[in-house]
Amino acid sequence: MRLIIIKDDGVVGVDGVFRAVDLSTLGDGIRALEWIENTGHVEYYEGPNTDLDSITDFQSFIDLWTAAAPPAPEPPTPADLKAAAHARINAAYGIAVNMLTAGYPENEIASWPKQETEARAWMIDNTAPTPWIDSAATARGMPKPDFIALVIANADALAPLHGALSGKRQYLRDQIDSLGDNPTAQQLDAIQW
Repeated sequence: MRLIIIKDDGVVGVDGVFRAVDLSTLGDGIRALEWIENTGHVEYYEGPNTDLDSITDFQSFIDLWTAAAPPAPEPPTPADLKAAAHARINAAYGIAVNMLTAGYPENEIASWPKQETEARAWMIDNTAPTPWIDSAATARGMPKPDFIALVIANADALAPLHGALSGKRQYLRDQIDSLGDNPTAQQLDAIQW
């Protein structure tokens, strides 16, 4: 065990964990104490340090340190456990979706619905306005029909992948909810992405 007592700070540390403790009964003139395993020393405000070969005389301060431990946290409620399980599944879903769109900037991803809407409208009626696509195709140096074909091909490729991930998230959410109001941590932990 490593014990440190620092009078001016009003703290006792045991194995690196410090807690405020009433040190008013610590011997007169003692500034600090350090004990490591089976040896230590006492530091005084005035005078030289003295060696220790036992901490028996300081056990009361170890007891005060133990008594000053914060109470154990309340165990999570079933509602807390369910919320954590939902959050865990949602986080895994987010990671999986991000893998689908890796390499694309967020602002470009935000434009995908607009791109697809314009492209599909143009496929139905090639006089439909397509201001986003017109600008992007021109900037890319690509003919508008080729750009539209690329937008639709990408949207068609992404849709089933994104749909499968969303369906999996919904299925796992339903499994969590089917456990009712009092699921155990073990039941919820068994539901994994």
